[in-house]
Amino acid sequence: MLSFKYLQKILPRLYSVLPFFLNPRTAFPPAHAFFEVTYRCNLRCDMCHFLEIIEDTENNKTYRNELSTEEIKRAIDALPRFTLITFTGGEAFMKRDFMEILRHAASRHKVHVITNGTLFTESVVDQLMDIRLKSVFGSGLFYVGVSLEGDEELHDRVTTIPGSFRKTRTGLERLVQARKSMGSRFPLIHLTCVIGYDNLMDLVPLYNYAEKLGVNVCNYVLNNPSTYWHGKNYDQDHFLRKPTPEVEEIDPVDLKGQLDLLIWKSKSYNSGLRFSPNYITPEEIVRYYSNRSSYKDYRCYIPWTKVAVSGYGDVFSCPHFRMGSVHEGKDPMDWNSGRAKEFRELLKKEKIFPGCLGCCQSEYVGQQDDTRVMIGSEIFAKHPERIEKKMAVVK
Repeated sequence: MLSFKYLQKILPRLYSVLPFFLNPRTAFPPAHAFFEVTYRCNLRCDMCHFLEIIEDTENNKTYRNELSTEEIKRAIDALPRFTLITFTGGEAFMKRDFMEILRHAASRHKVHVITNGTLFTESVVDQLMDIRLKSVFGSGLFYVGVSLEGDEELHDRVTTIPGSFRKTRTGLERLVQARKSMGSRFPLIHLTCVIGYDNLMDLVPLYNYAEKLGVNVCNYVLNNPSTYWHGKNYDQDHFLRKPTPEVEEIDPVDLKGQLDLLIWKSKSYNSGLRFSPNYITPEEIVRYYSNRSSYKDYRCYIPWTKVAVSGYGDVFSCPHFRMGSVHEGKDPMDWNSGRAKEFRELLKKEKIFPGCLGCCQSEYVGQQDDTRVMIGSEIFAKHPERIEKKMAVVK
């Protein structure tokens, strides 16, 4: 079976190739749909794109204006059965009736949920296992992604909520155990971690933990400092033309050493290793965290592949470019609206925009550097004081 990790990598390019070259204004029906079902969240991660709207949601109770369960169901029903659906937030499980939405989607689609895992009670996990994918040719809960940012002290500092690390680990381990006790392969599980200066020495221990626990993929993503404001009828087109803010730099030697160790371990681990954006190399990651990357070394095929719906019903592919709303017109997913066609044509011409640097949905097409792995005594002999620090498994 093709792995989800591989499909995530190849699908945007493969699915978009014909319309991209033959008629770039149009696209096949979306292969992947994202639903930001709510902007409520029980954490306040300091690198979150949605911090501003999350605070507004809670302070002004604007979650009352989010799409209702029935409205989300109608939008789901407008999608082809082959469309993979990802639910995210905020924290998706903070939405009232989210399990009803999840069941509805899983009855006819393969479904993926991105969550912080803190709300995985025994009851929630039982329900998730009940709707799990049972055949690769069928529908059901296919993948669950859980975020961990490092060890307990660091994770709680990043989320700004004491005790969140233990809640996430408890929920994650409860899900893994439930899957194991049922002898089921699904749902597949991935851990996601944003690479940063503070958690550099936690990257390898986190991968060790994923392997020990039986997680399918450990995904490390770039810290994208852009801010996404998805208030109702948002307009951020101009953000694409603005360069993204600089990221906090990481020592190149330290970073390359940890990335090499991850790659080395991946050769013997069952838990897969993934870096986002797609096709990015360790050398490019080092350049990115030295603020030496160029947005021109990336491409985006997402407007030909993926569609997303905000918590208020706005439809978009790029989080900076609103194409319409599920409330407009006869088709709640007007995938080939005038705005959508306009954006595809513009993107085909421009190839990429300054504001795209760091976006996990882009693809790296720059220099494919030599990624040979320095291992063992060579690494430790060069920088033992840097590499050995905090190499114990996360506890």
